[in-house]
Amino acid sequence: MKFVLVEDQVMFRGLIRRLLIEDCKGKIVLETGTLAELRANFPLLQQADVILLDIRLPDGDGIDFVDELSKAHVPTPVLLISGSCEDYIVHRVSRAFVQGFVHKEEEPKVLLTAIQTVAAGGAFFSPRFVERRGRLARDQTSFDKLLSPREQEFLRLIGSGSTDVEAAAELGLGAATAQTHRRNIMAKLNLHTAQELQTYALKMGFTTVDRLNSA
Repeated sequence: MKFVLVEDQVMFRGLIRRLLIEDCKGKIVLETGTLAELRANFPLLQQADVILLDIRLPDGDGIDFVDELSKAHVPTPVLLISGSCEDYIVHRVSRAFVQGFVHKEEEPKVLLTAIQTVAAGGAFFSPRFVERRGRLARDQTSFDKLLSPREQEFLRLIGSGSTDVEAAAELGLGAATAQTHRRNIMAKLNLHTAQELQTYALKMGFTTVDRLNSA
């Protein structure tokens, strides 16, 4: 089997590399820690049997990159790997065209099973993900049932430290519409201050501490 491995944590990438080569008897056709190098090597992605892709990378978001693969008609199955399994991550993964997800805190045998299953044409989502997805589906007060897709995207931006003006520019909105989105989001989620909004975004996985520190 041929693999593309995308993981920015060097030590963890080394562990996966060994698993792919020794346990799966595979070959790694591309190994990187950035989306930029992935984009520069698109032909290699089509040669692989599985793309193992971290979600949070230094230069972008792995789930967003899955959309790029789909638009470019790259048929190679994607197995997402992440240390994050908050509600917003689960929500986005569930709607992305991916064949699997493994949380980094699972046992190595779980990752091995996922790789073998996806490479064989199946789908595999690790126990932590499945449990959280079920809980999210049952929660009638969760953000995915209260906020529109556009409001979720707006929350993702302002939760990561963007101002209303910056978020509006990113989404192609007017300033008045951006302010309306903020008011509606806070009302629907019963949040009353910017700090509460930021805390909620962090807790649910709309943002990370690193993103907030770099904003």
